Amino acid sequence: MLQKVKKYIERHKMIQPGDKVVVGLSGGADSVALLHVLKELQDSMHFELYAAHVNHGLRGQAAVEDAEFARNLCQEWSVPFYLKEADVRSLAKALNQTEEEAGRLVRYGFFSEVMEKINGNRIATAHHKNDQAETILHNIIRGSGMAGLTGIRPVRDGVIIRPLLDVSRREIEDYLKEKGLNWRLDTTNLDSAYTRNRIRNRLLPYLARDYNPEIVDSLARLGHILRDEDSFLNELCYNLYTEMVSFGSGQVELDLRKLSRCHPALQRRLIRMALADARGDLDGVGHTHVEAVIDLAGNGQTGSHTTIPAGSLNKTRIQVLVRYGYLIFREEGAGSSTPAFDEYLPVPGRIFLEDLNLSIRSAVWDKSKGFSFSPRCIYIDRDKVKGRLSVRQRREGDRFRPLGMEGSKKLKDYFIDKKIPREKRSRIPLLVDEENIIWVVGYQMNHDYRITDSTKNVIKISVEKHINDGG
Repeated sequence: MLQKVKKYIERHKMIQPGDKVVVGLSGGADSVALLHVLKELQDSMHFELYAAHVNHGLRGQAAVEDAEFARNLCQEWSVPFYLKEADVRSLAKALNQTEEEAGRLVRYGFFSEVMEKINGNRIATAHHKNDQAETILHNIIRGSGMAGLTGIRPVRDGVIIRPLLDVSRREIEDYLKEKGLNWRLDTTNLDSAYTRNRIRNRLLPYLARDYNPEIVDSLARLGHILRDEDSFLNELCYNLYTEMVSFGSGQVELDLRKLSRCHPALQRRLIRMALADARGDLDGVGHTHVEAVIDLAGNGQTGSHTTIPAGSLNKTRIQVLVRYGYLIFREEGAGSSTPAFDEYLPVPGRIFLEDLNLSIRSAVWDKSKGFSFSPRCIYIDRDKVKGRLSVRQRREGDRFRPLGMEGSKKLKDYFIDKKIPREKRSRIPLLVDEENIIWVVGYQMNHDYRITDSTKNVIKISVEKHINDGG
């Protein structure tokens, strides 16, 4: 088993030389086997090993004895040991969660604390092949989509690793017996009140006995296949997403025309991506919520909307609206107003509009280099600029002359013609000099400032979105 685990670690690049690995050590058979295997491998693979144990406060004296067992084991094996005592029952009530959910929250929180304390970079948990099968079967019963059927990932977020995921419970038990290792028995694993325990102790044995003796391997194989397919679809959707998404102040916008061209399977993923960007996670977002957004996108008129409820951890409700060809995702009740801005833009120079997550840059440009106009970049005749440049919000009575147009136009009428929602208009920056609007940023520049054959001096103006800065 030792070499099997080593190959699995290497295949998934779980541990690199110099890594500091924190093992979640419950004292049960699986975690004891994991700690021993990693201890056996640490010299040849050149990493440091630590252990972290959580007393959940649920099992009285037995839990105290588990912690003492884990501490003594680490002392015997010269592994630095960290302990946390928690009141998971009270936490579960406070968070309106099951004790299982609250316990998981406490465990991973503590593992992360230990990792930060030692300047570590890996958290190793003792999930194995049977856990994988139980997870996938549990998700099938719950009606999960493909993401749920991928099961437990070998590596999560580049930090959490599962070195035993290709090893069965039987192999672990044989290894412990071979090495003469003791472990603690957690009697809560026999409690049929927990759904996972019923799957482990009743359903899987029944399926193995009456349908498929290799059911654990079959489910684990299903997870492996679907992980590859899920990864491919996520990569495909990410590329599509970047082509159709834009980020306003505190909201996410999807181009409905582009979204409607996608297969429904891709639409679901794209909508989940937008929800995750709008709220920060997908806690509590289910199939029915995503389908409601798809229905809205397909049938909704401008002004129609739906609401995604809060999850158990994230209490934020997301409102999804249809606005002039866009699907808007934003926090329910979030105002559309943006703090006023009016910033001087030096030439050359750069300003950052924090509330819009935009940076706007000016540069002196050599005309001989040519031009590459885009919604995010324009070039203007410097000699036409009257006074200094600034970037500001719209004002009542604003007018400008759109490129190619005879005479000027009210900015308000321009926005209406372009079907730009009212709540978005104050978030569109205007590049101005001391007399005119030069550029409605991202949309249209002023005809009077265009480059001509007689232009001698050029200014390049470009804008960049900082979508990771909170937008």
